Amino acid sequence: MDYIPPVSSSWVWRRICSVKQDIIHGFMDGKWVVQPDGYTPTGCYEWLKDSRPTIPWHNVIWNVWVIPKQQFLEWLVAQGALNTLDKLIQYGLQVENKFLLCGHAEENMAHLFFDCQYSRRMISAIQKLTGCQLPQTNSITWCATRGGSKVQQGVHVALVHGAIYRVWSQRNQCRVERVVMRPEWVAKEMVQDVKTRIKGRENLNLNVSDIGWLHQSKLM
Repeated sequence: MDYIPPVSSSWVWRRICSVKQDIIHGFMDGKWVVQPDGYTPTGCYEWLKDSRPTIPWHNVIWNVWVIPKQQFLEWLVAQGALNTLDKLIQYGLQVENKFLLCGHAEENMAHLFFDCQYSRRMISAIQKLTGCQLPQTNSITWCATRGGSKVQQGVHVALVHGAIYRVWSQRNQCRVERVVMRPEWVAKEMVQDVKTRIKGRENLNLNVSDIGWLHQSKLM
């Protein structure tokens, strides 16, 4: 319990040892007093996990209907960790803050998702292709409170995440290659990604109501 990792040790090992300082509080006179059955790795993990705050957007970000790379990007968005131009300027970089996809405003996350004319056209195209109503802002609250079955909620989340991912991809492509696809084409590709994801989740034994809704939305 008194072990202190040397400064030269790896970050991973130092991080593991830092957890030990939390575990110490579960012992008294060398005995594990947190749970009546004594110490077990599983019990200790559950105890440590319960001490951490609940993340309200957990089920929205890590949703099974969303492609993993899109989940990661949305996690960055939720953390406010995307390196948009306004952030780069705050870091001290000398760059011109102009959003290239529209050229009408400064680049920040609020403008990207979805105040920009380009991203709004994409959202509009997605709604026309699927009949699903999507938010005009990147609203985790909207996704978390969306009505319908779990499948319908998950697909709506997948459409929002897909739109965010595609806008960011087009933003990067425009900055590097100085070319950008029409938002209607991008929306069509994104909806096809969602269809592919749905097809891969057919083993979830969808009920008749959800299957009918997916066919109505032209996603199956």
